[in-house]
Amino acid sequence: MKPLPLIALLCVSLPALAADLDYYRDVYPFLKANCVSCHNKTTTKADLNMETPELMIKGGESGPSIIPGNGAESLLVTASLHTKDMEMPPPNNKSGAVNLIPEQIATLKQWIDEGAKSSVMEERVVVLQAFSASIDPIYSVAMTKDGRYVACGRSNHIYVYDMATRQFIAQISDPAEKNGAAHRALVQSLAFSPDGTRLASGSFREVKLWKLAVGKPVTSAAKSSTSPASADLIQKIAATGKVVVLSSAMSADGKQVVTGCEDGSVRVWDAATAKLVIELRGSVAATKKMAELDWAIAAQTLEQAYQKSEITRIEAQDKALDVLLGKAKEAIVAMNKVLPEKQKAVPPATEAKTTAQKAVEEVAAKIKAVPGGKPDAVLDKQLKDAQDKLITTQTAEVSALAAVSAAQSNVKDAEDDVKRITDSKAANAKSVAAANTAVAAAKTLQDKATADLAATKLALTKATAKPIAVSFSADALRVASLFDDGALRVWGAATGTPIEESTGKAAAITTMTSAPDGSFVAAKAVTQSVGSSPRWVLERKIDQKRLFADRVNAVRFSPDGKTLATGGGELSRSGDIIFFDVATGKATKIWREKHADTVLCLDYSPDGKRLASGSADKIARVTDIATGKQLNLFEGHTHHVMGVAFRNDGRVLATAGAEGTVITWDMIIGERKRKIEGWTKEVTSLQFIGATNQIVTSAGDNRIRIVTDDGTEVRAMANLPDYMQAAASTPNGSAIIGGGEDSMLRVWDGAGKELAIFGTK
Repeated sequence: MKPLPLIALLCVSLPALAADLDYYRDVYPFLKANCVSCHNKTTTKADLNMETPELMIKGGESGPSIIPGNGAESLLVTASLHTKDMEMPPPNNKSGAVNLIPEQIATLKQWIDEGAKSSVMEERVVVLQAFSASIDPIYSVAMTKDGRYVACGRSNHIYVYDMATRQFIAQISDPAEKNGAAHRALVQSLAFSPDGTRLASGSFREVKLWKLAVGKPVTSAAKSSTSPASADLIQKIAATGKVVVLSSAMSADGKQVVTGCEDGSVRVWDAATAKLVIELRGSVAATKKMAELDWAIAAQTLEQAYQKSEITRIEAQDKALDVLLGKAKEAIVAMNKVLPEKQKAVPPATEAKTTAQKAVEEVAAKIKAVPGGKPDAVLDKQLKDAQDKLITTQTAEVSALAAVSAAQSNVKDAEDDVKRITDSKAANAKSVAAANTAVAAAKTLQDKATADLAATKLALTKATAKPIAVSFSADALRVASLFDDGALRVWGAATGTPIEESTGKAAAITTMTSAPDGSFVAAKAVTQSVGSSPRWVLERKIDQKRLFADRVNAVRFSPDGKTLATGGGELSRSGDIIFFDVATGKATKIWREKHADTVLCLDYSPDGKRLASGSADKIARVTDIATGKQLNLFEGHTHHVMGVAFRNDGRVLATAGAEGTVITWDMIIGERKRKIEGWTKEVTSLQFIGATNQIVTSAGDNRIRIVTDDGTEVRAMANLPDYMQAAASTPNGSAIIGGGEDSMLRVWDGAGKELAIFGTK
């Protein structure tokens, strides 16, 4: 298919006076290419911002970079000429900037000589070149929560697949675009709403919301695309499968046979060998119930694991506290043992000091009594000796008192330590008791869910209703059966997944036909139909002027499906997050410059109260949505943060880095939990699998890799043909999808076996 031409907004200047150079027309283009990448709002090297003439006049660490009217003395010109010991741009710079050529320097000098006047930018619409046929990468994938539908963006198109039948079902298109395109530019981001009825897509400066619309079934008379199998074949099948066949039909190509059996099952057989291909049981409701029970089991397993890890941590802490408590008690015993001796030393020291004081006073009195007040040398020496002895005894008393005080203080400190440690152990005991209670409660819920799941599966094998009519769809991808209780059910023939169902009154005489649109019609006393093909129609386009600065790299629905968060911003300048009311499309919150560079990924916390964001500024943030207050700032990646994901319990956040690592963060204490390595290129996306601690990742090293949040590798789909950009998983991990630069959407089962590959044709 021929890609749609791109439309973009380019910056040009308004017509300038013929006598003067125009800044945005004549000067800004080569400054932007070679200077602004290092001297901008975000990366303001040497404290110089060169984004506008006013900022260049203001200057940086070395003063103004331009002097209006004096180009020759302007720092920007001399640096470009590599004079005055300055060379700009510097050699081997990381921005790829090159030296200005003489013509550009001359233009720059002339513009400054003319007064360094600014000009006005104008936006105009221009038509860009159409996409090359080779530009068809998958940058984003999305999967409904029930795992039924999968969407991927290729170039500016969106494709949707049915995982129940493993077939392409729709190419979503905007009637305003050409060639069946969904957007003018590349599809950067995709997300299904929690209920799977909406799909959001982000592209260059726009977001679109698509609504699932199930078409009306065709109920007019239609020839059945299948016919009953021969009696000999049915007899052979019955003998092979040891079943009683009540109804049968053959696929249009004659390769498969479907039978309705006495035990309530619907079975698909290979017509050539009479071997069982798949057994179909259950209903949409039963499948939904089993998925909910699977989720509950996983969630309670995760809860038990967390609480048990807390118990282990607290017990380890208690062991360390026991050591400290022992030392504190030993210190009390030791100090109490030496304290009496130290106290006993105080009275003699005090008595010695008193005696020495009296001796000084006696000598002083003798000196005072000498006629004329002039003592002889003998008295002077006696006074000095007495004073020296007094000083010695005073020091001894102070030391004795200090020794007592120190011992008493040590006892007090040790007693305080004992109390503090005892209180900590008591608090830990309560925490352990609470954790054990939580473990028991989670185990009870897990056991109940496990028992309910087993009962539901057992009930499927003991179905009371019997399939009295069966049929294949024309393409043999779906199988339908009418039961004697009036239920009409449809399954995906490849997977056995129940797709649709309807209920009606039982009737003895029925006929089953399949319509060209994939629906099935059961003619009874009342005609009933199921199975028409789903369609996605454009519900809303959000592209208000200046709302989005550039590409919308991330879209994410809130857990209740009522709000859509989008992430983007201007490269190297700002990271913006905007929230929209899904029902009206109106912006409800706008967070400008939440990051210093464009936002690449978003995820809501399970309770919908926090939003995690990752950016090209190498930082992940967690923000309280109600207040806009930053709760956490996580620094640890050395390159772009390409993905963020909350664990189902909200206690762990995982982030993917373009340097080839995944970091998990403990959301309770706000610190790094584990740095997970093992990738050789960028980790481009990540997602927690359902309510587990397993994370599915895509990466540039041609792998889809699953790891736990503590770093253990579960499995990897390796040696893929090209750079993988995105991956997703069903909640129970039974199906994993991935897409990348080769434009192929791949599907694996939970064990890593490849199930399907979807291209553009």
